[in-house]
Amino acid sequence: MSKFSDALAGGKFVLTVEMDPPRGTSLGEMDALAKSLSAKVDAVVVSDNRGAVARMSPVLAAHHLIKHAQAEVILTLTCRDRNRLALTSEMLAAAAGGVQNLLLVSGDFVTLGDQPGSRPVYDLDSVQALILASLLAQGRDFSGELSEPVAFFLGASLPVATEPPGLAGIKFSKKLKAGAGYFMTQPVSGAAEIEALTKLPMAADTKIIAGLELGAEQEAGPLVELAKELKSGGKAAGVHLACPEAPQRIAELVDKLS
Repeated sequence: MSKFSDALAGGKFVLTVEMDPPRGTSLGEMDALAKSLSAKVDAVVVSDNRGAVARMSPVLAAHHLIKHAQAEVILTLTCRDRNRLALTSEMLAAAAGGVQNLLLVSGDFVTLGDQPGSRPVYDLDSVQALILASLLAQGRDFSGELSEPVAFFLGASLPVATEPPGLAGIKFSKKLKAGAGYFMTQPVSGAAEIEALTKLPMAADTKIIAGLELGAEQEAGPLVELAKELKSGGKAAGVHLACPEAPQRIAELVDKLS
């Protein structure tokens, strides 16, 4: 299994950070940030066209960080941009380059991005994508056998107070049954939101990592205090840090939490 899965299984309060591939071809800035943080965090989450904005392939970016930054990578793949053929291809390519952790998500709606006229795919939903990845570990896909099994440590996203509790619980349990070994939440603003999620059916023994997002001009202090509260409270399995508007500030947050 991956170092990230070992950390979770061992009860460590994990720290992960999110990085966006570039809006271009140069991986220099992403590479430098990953190198500076790889020894301080448990994993780097490579996003996939976050916010429905086109960026470099996350698979290529993930391969680069594994090879050149020696980073433990969680690769995000969205159902929005790919049908089942493309998802299968991307998963196989990811594994060939050393990716051991996946985060499978539906993806932001294209109307929220900079090309709202794009046509979303959603051939599979996030639960079905988890099922596909679980099948790969058995050496097959939806149509038949593969030449060898391809196993990942699978994760899924978890919304925060955006759906009726019953519906959220149904989706949560479906993702668990489909193979999710951990969940990363959307950004939370307080420990009470994580407390509510831990009361979902089947959540007692589930690894829930709290998403924390810092704005470009936002003071880091309150977010750092929330991270420490979540760690001491024992409800979250870790925190996931993101600062999409000013990614260089991630290093500041990590240093304050190390």
